[in-house]
Amino acid sequence: MNELRFCPKCGAKIENAERFCGECGFDTETLEDFGETIQENDNNTESMGGRTNPQTDEITPNISLQNTTQKNSSQTAIIIVSVVLGSIFLIGGILFWWFSQGNALFNKTVPSGSEQNQVTLELPSYSLNEGSYTSEQKVEINKPAGEDVQVYFTLDGSDPTAKSSKYESPIVLKTNTTLKSIAIDKNGNQSGIKTGAYTITIQQPAATQPQTTQPQTTPPASSEATERAQFDSNINGTWKVKDSSGYVLYYQFSGGGLVVTDGGSDYFNDAYTFSIVPGNNGTIGTVYAGSHTLSIDCNPLGDNAIYIDGSYAVFNQ
Repeated sequence: MNELRFCPKCGAKIENAERFCGECGFDTETLEDFGETIQENDNNTESMGGRTNPQTDEITPNISLQNTTQKNSSQTAIIIVSVVLGSIFLIGGILFWWFSQGNALFNKTVPSGSEQNQVTLELPSYSLNEGSYTSEQKVEINKPAGEDVQVYFTLDGSDPTAKSSKYESPIVLKTNTTLKSIAIDKNGNQSGIKTGAYTITIQQPAATQPQTTQPQTTPPASSEATERAQFDSNINGTWKVKDSSGYVLYYQFSGGGLVVTDGGSDYFNDAYTFSIVPGNNGTIGTVYAGSHTLSIDCNPLGDNAIYIDGSYAVFNQ
């Protein structure tokens, strides 16, 4: 059987018939124990998991070493697959939480500055208690605390808004009135609506009874002038007429001029003259304003109301 020989200097394989190493040129005959070296190398080869094929002088790998290597490779692959699958499940769990909970948390709306600062103002207060009175009254509206607060009011019982009349001075009550007001600050914060109901009954002096002992067909000039002055005084002011459909017109008699408006637009604005029916204490007459003629009846006196062309009109201010 051919013995496997290796160069003791460089470890290259040496054929049996060769004396010198083909790699480094080492002279194998210079070593007396070269034969022992050959045997030692054979033993080392077997201890490393292989053996020498006597036919080819090649090392045949040990089968058990191959099995061990394959087993270790399989275990490594299993560990790698486990780590990959674990990572996938972890990432999947995080994504599931994000879409089910996390996204809702981050998408919570944050109130804007105006919403955070929004407050409800206190109600305005009135200087006059609700109730019944026998003379005209003045009402002052006290603003609640707040920044740049403004009060708006109505006198016809409708709910006030920022487009209603702005309170600037005391309000004079001459007739039954339902006063409503609201406070609004510069940020648009509002109070509730404050309501005050007032019954005003003004006692008028008794009307002068006409003389019956000696009827006069033509009243004296001084008496007619007095009645004309009384009539002009009776109609002076602003009167509100509200028809059955809720439509409102305002008739304002002042300083010899008549303005008719719906509260926003003027229907006409003309100077007026008038005639009276004598003997009625200046309560009945006719007003002429431009092309318009209005029949006026102030009876009964003292109720803060007149009739204009047969329509009931209440004193507004």
